[in-house]
Amino acid sequence: MAYQSLYRRYRPQKFSEMRGQEHVVKALRNAVREDRVGHAYLLSGPRGTGKTTAARILAKVLNCQNPQDGEPDGTCDSCLSIEAGTSFDLHELDAASNNKVDDIRDLLAKVALGTPGRTKVYLLDEVHMLTSGAENALLKTLEEPPDHVVFVLATTEPHKVVPTIRSRTQQLELTLIGADDIAQLVRDVAADAGLDVDETAVGHVVKTGGGSARDTLSALDQVVAAGGVTNADTSTADLLQALATNDAALAMQAIEAAAERGVDPRRIGERFIDALRTVFLVKMGSAPPRLSEPERELADRWQGELSPATITRSLETVGRSLVDMRQAPDPRIDLEVAFVRICDPTTDSGVAALAARIEALEAQLAGGGIVAAAPQAAPAAEVAAEATAAPAAAPAPARAAPPAEERPMAKPGSSPADVARAALRPRSSGGGGAAPAARTPAPAAPAAPSEPDSAPRSEAAAPSAPPPPSMRSDAPAPAPTAPAPETREPEPAPVAPEPAAAAPEAAPAPAPAPAASGGALSLQRLQEGWNEMLDGQSTKARARFLAGEVQAVDGDVVTFVLPIEAQLKRCEPFVSEIESAIQSHFGHAASLRLTTGPSLTDDSGSAGPSGRAPEASNLPADDEVDIHDLTDADMGNSSVVDRITDVFPGAEVMAPPEN
Repeated sequence: MAYQSLYRRYRPQKFSEMRGQEHVVKALRNAVREDRVGHAYLLSGPRGTGKTTAARILAKVLNCQNPQDGEPDGTCDSCLSIEAGTSFDLHELDAASNNKVDDIRDLLAKVALGTPGRTKVYLLDEVHMLTSGAENALLKTLEEPPDHVVFVLATTEPHKVVPTIRSRTQQLELTLIGADDIAQLVRDVAADAGLDVDETAVGHVVKTGGGSARDTLSALDQVVAAGGVTNADTSTADLLQALATNDAALAMQAIEAAAERGVDPRRIGERFIDALRTVFLVKMGSAPPRLSEPERELADRWQGELSPATITRSLETVGRSLVDMRQAPDPRIDLEVAFVRICDPTTDSGVAALAARIEALEAQLAGGGIVAAAPQAAPAAEVAAEATAAPAAAPAPARAAPPAEERPMAKPGSSPADVARAALRPRSSGGGGAAPAARTPAPAAPAAPSEPDSAPRSEAAAPSAPPPPSMRSDAPAPAPTAPAPETREPEPAPVAPEPAAAAPEAAPAPAPAPAASGGALSLQRLQEGWNEMLDGQSTKARARFLAGEVQAVDGDVVTFVLPIEAQLKRCEPFVSEIESAIQSHFGHAASLRLTTGPSLTDDSGSAGPSGRAPEASNLPADDEVDIHDLTDADMGNSSVVDRITDVFPGAEVMAPPEN
């Protein structure tokens, strides 16, 4: 006899031999023992968990000549014929390939026929594959079959079975088998078959089987044929280490090594997600019950080094890459990009990545002290020393100290939240893989304004007034630097901050905001702020009202002049919008009156108060143009080629024109 696979050779022949399905075994044995067997059962569960095996054992015990406590004896002619697959009492039909109406009708036509045994059992495997017509044809007989007939339906996807069929059956769900039960099954099979299998091989096949008895025994067959575990995959462990150490290079090397062994990129990602999920469950105190020893050791090793936020962000990022791989020209690129993002949060601008960076900063701050400065920014003390050592005659740089966003040193006394927020601001210079540094800008100090063509300002002189917004500094200044020569563009130099009590507070430049209400509207005020007000309006309103200008203000009435009547009509639908904008921007309610006429610009053509170039006021309206008054252009008798050569002097015709 030819070699028989282990999963076929060691298929359970009694209910007591089934592993990990005690709830199903108990229900079927009690039904047989108490003579309460239903007319139809629906067995569902993952592959290799014993659906077909349970149906065959049920058929054996229902036709066994000497059943013992709900179990077949396995020695009578009926039991032996069912084991050999020659019994007329068990009819198996693969519904995946026999799923049409005619197939089901042919089966139902034979239901009423008798068989040698007491009960005829019909086993329909993968019943969810039946077509709609075949399901409807099965319904009536499934609900009221002959007394000697029992239907057993098996499926791996019970949600695809129509409710009308499910309601006519007793539903029993088989589950994946636990790791301990599977490992014991492997040891028992190896001992009975005389196989030389060590614990490393047992752990490997249990992990490969994933809770399926058939898959586990198939993996055991493969290990025995290969003489042991010869191709152990370490890419998952390497990827977990790369994630824990934020080493993107190690992740790239692990993916490359697995790809060279022929592992599909999608399979690499799936193994990583499965292992990371196990780590997450172990960390949350809910370890899966079906863990092999290698899986448990791997989860225990990394659960202490990976935070829940890092694990969830990694699961989401790699999961999205697996979805994107379906249509990617090179699936490995999606996987590599995903691991770069999770190993180096600075390359990811997502909210989860920013949260990871803040978490890292908080962890450093919780350890005590200020976060270290980034290497690309020089400390303020060094800048001050260089400025002090500079010769007095040398021109001072326009900026004696780096700007606030380039100095990552945190100010002593800053709160952790301020330090974390400052560290996330982008730096103007690169820093390779340097860790983000905390940068807290100091309060701006007032500085005396520079005046052109004047003597260099004395560093000892105290400022008398706050500088304009463009001259303020957001950070403490270093030591005094050499004054700039008179020929340079006047630009403020950082000075030492005065005490808070003596120096006026220098607030940052306020953003443009609507004027406070209560002030009277004036012509000059409207003309100066008109264009700024229009910037916040709709595109159509802004385009139409840029063609005119404010001419007069009489109390709460604003007169707006437009060059021609056609433009006035285009502006009329937007009058209410502009009136609301006037009230919002200038803080004063007003009504808008549109008119046509000359603008306020002078005859020389200079721009009026609104700052726009003058526009013609005597243009005719659009509807006054008569197309019959237009003169056609003289096309002449020249050809197209002649006109082209006239436009481009020196052009040469390479081929004669076609007629």
